Amino acid sequence: MNLLLPLYLLLSPAPPDTLPYDLRNPSHIINLVSEDLQEISGLSPTDVPGKYLAIADEKGEVFFVDGNGGAITRRILFRDKGDFEGVEMVGQCLYAVKSNGDLFEIGDWKQKKMCINMYDTHLDKEDDVEGLGYDLKRNCLLLVGKGNADSSYIRDVYAFDLTTKLLGEQPVYSVNPLEVNRLLPPGSDENNHFFSPSSIAIHPITGDVYITSTAQKRLLVLDYDSGAIKYVTRLDKKMLPQPEGIAFDSNGDMLLSSEGKKGEGLVFRFLYRGKVNE
Repeated sequence: MNLLLPLYLLLSPAPPDTLPYDLRNPSHIINLVSEDLQEISGLSPTDVPGKYLAIADEKGEVFFVDGNGGAITRRILFRDKGDFEGVEMVGQCLYAVKSNGDLFEIGDWKQKKMCINMYDTHLDKEDDVEGLGYDLKRNCLLLVGKGNADSSYIRDVYAFDLTTKLLGEQPVYSVNPLEVNRLLPPGSDENNHFFSPSSIAIHPITGDVYITSTAQKRLLVLDYDSGAIKYVTRLDKKMLPQPEGIAFDSNGDMLLSSEGKKGEGLVFRFLYRGKVNE
């Protein structure tokens, strides 16, 4: 555990108590010492507590990461090239998504000969898919694209049915960037970009849908059933210069990952402050 937190984390005031997390005070910082994860672009829990999946740009390689020291304990190379943005483990399968919407299913990944299936969705490079999350209740994967950060059009979340292996034509959630700006107007020191999803995950206890945006450094929470915005808050751009991944432990602790920019990729764990039995 890294006990030496940066000075700005110790001096910054805590945000309003609207989320079950103190986003100014991570309980643990994981330094991803491998250069292969400097541009980490996806994060997911595994079936082993304290172990996580990660993926980085430019190559179809899934990394198993130790949640204590950040060491890579296993690598699964399934494609030599590709702009991969999200990764998830569902049962015995791994899933990875490219920015053009192509979804890869990696089975038998513990064997020398893997079973790899690719699913072509109706999303494309203009959607710029960055978020991939598992929805247990729907038995699906949620896909969301960041689109053009300079434009305020609706950002839609689509569901890939894990039974039919088809991506629904109609979105299950829609986010209006103008509404996000109304609820939390850009500050004088922020750019004029609009909310553009970079990762998505469902809270294991509350069921809420969490979405991050690298543009404007935002964290958005949607009600699972209605899709209504419950919370929107800023992420510290010094702590998370490029928030690209989100995941939850089974106890509700939240992990956010960020590209390293000029240094190592980082993963921050935030303790869940809600009621475990809710």
